[in-house]
Amino acid sequence: MTAPPGAPAHRTTAHTGRVHRDIMRRAFLFLLCLLLPRAAHAQETTGGAPAQDETQLGEIPVTGSSSEHVVKLAILPSLAADLEDVVVRGVVRRDFELSGLFEVLPDGKAPTGLYGFEDPVDVPAWRNVGAEVIVKVAARRRSPTVIDVLGLAYFLNVGKDPVYQKTLSVAPDQVRVTAHRITDALLGALTGRAGGFASHMTYSSAWGKSRRVLTMDADGHDLAPQTPDGDTAIAPTWGPGGVLYFSLSHEYAPFVLMRGSGKAAAKVDVPFKSSIYSAAFDKDNRRIAIAVDQNLGSAVYTGNADGTGVQKVSTTEIATHPVWSPSGKLAWVGGGGKNGTQRIYVDGKAVSPAGFAASAPTFCDTEDGIRLVFTVSVGGDRQDLVMTNEKGGAITRLTQNQGTNTYPACSSDGRLLAFFSTRKSGPGPGLYILSLKRWTTQRLSAQLGESLRWAPLPP
Repeated sequence: MTAPPGAPAHRTTAHTGRVHRDIMRRAFLFLLCLLLPRAAHAQETTGGAPAQDETQLGEIPVTGSSSEHVVKLAILPSLAADLEDVVVRGVVRRDFELSGLFEVLPDGKAPTGLYGFEDPVDVPAWRNVGAEVIVKVAARRRSPTVIDVLGLAYFLNVGKDPVYQKTLSVAPDQVRVTAHRITDALLGALTGRAGGFASHMTYSSAWGKSRRVLTMDADGHDLAPQTPDGDTAIAPTWGPGGVLYFSLSHEYAPFVLMRGSGKAAAKVDVPFKSSIYSAAFDKDNRRIAIAVDQNLGSAVYTGNADGTGVQKVSTTEIATHPVWSPSGKLAWVGGGGKNGTQRIYVDGKAVSPAGFAASAPTFCDTEDGIRLVFTVSVGGDRQDLVMTNEKGGAITRLTQNQGTNTYPACSSDGRLLAFFSTRKSGPGPGLYILSLKRWTTQRLSAQLGESLRWAPLPP
């Protein structure tokens, strides 16, 4: 800012500092109130008001019991020393373990035999050690620029022939993602629904000197910051072509919508001068929803993916964290003033239970239909995850008495739900994955953050 002629420099500097601090204060208070709704809930339970009846949040599904049969899956060992072979097998094994759909047999049960790229699978030997499904993956270098990746699977109660067999030829830098794609294809052959491991996650977190946007693969590999240290970056999402979008404040200026990573990131031209708190794209990446600061509140607008043709769609004084359903419905967090406690709205209708401050909605395209998952504040400075139908209705509680659980995000196949948890039991705090098929939970990493999003990689 340039001082007017004759104005004392120190007064201009002080005024600029106040403006910057006010912008950041409003932004973070807004985000804390809308995305971490503990304060709102605390106000409702003070002054002698009765505590909320948590039975409204549904019952936790019963996890797999000892009487439940879980299919035993064997992943053939590899005796090759080639790095690409080690990577492919390690990635596929990790994916199947995270899927929660099978009991992956330990390598120690592998029968004696040959396990080269072209060696046949000894199906009877594996059946004798209890395997019901056999998976073989391998990789070999055909030339300095070409790697052959093999994947095949046998379902022993189906027949003698593989239910899946394919060899892909890829560049060396595509070996890891190809392994994820092989897993997805194998899951499709074995279960009738392709997996969602060829995907990536993004979230914001304190990293270095500031809050930055981070990205990583679906299995927790290659975690890396994508925004400059010193700037404040929040609310990331994936847009057309798998490109990263996020809101960024540079030197305390209002948040602007950015596209891209690192030095290649560029401002997205949208018709708003106030802070952009978050954005989301629909399933086909043709429409965008944007949460925009508006004086003492905020509003959600939708328009074309390039930011043109935007129109206001929210009906609450405060609206943020928009997210699209695979069917084209739009959810957001709304509240304030006459709307009362913040709730989850879908196409303008409140669907979360009254009296519970709610935040961070996401949609899961499960085999049983589209489900809406979000966070509710349950008192004691804690939050839990619940799931309901796309339009609201009967509620299933997903977490309870395990710290605070926030920012859910679903895999593209609808089988897995990722979220941050401060739980102290087991491995401790971090990013967890919950199987929506077997209701088992595994920790993916020790990182904590906000605004988690999970999307498939471009084809």
